[in-house]
Amino acid sequence: VPVDTHVFRVANRTGLAPGKTPAQVSKALIAVTPPQYLKGIHHWLLLHGRYCCKAKNPLCAECPIRTLCLFDGNPFRKSRK
Repeated sequence: VPVDTHVFRVANRTGLAPGKTPAQVSKALIAVTPPQYLKGIHHWLLLHGRYCCKAKNPLCAECPIRTLCLFDGNPFRKSRK
């Protein structure tokens, strides 16, 4: 799975596929993504990172996965008990 800056940010912020390098994130994405979605996962995460989960001023209030996201700056996330 190609990992650009947007995919890297979204994968780490959400906790979907955390990693310290693009290679680690790619490997983690492959491990957690069902095979039928592997073809589109890069594009979906890229668009989500570009338009919603922005580097500065992410739009958490508009995010469709805001209650699942582990981003520390997300005011909508559920507690990690």
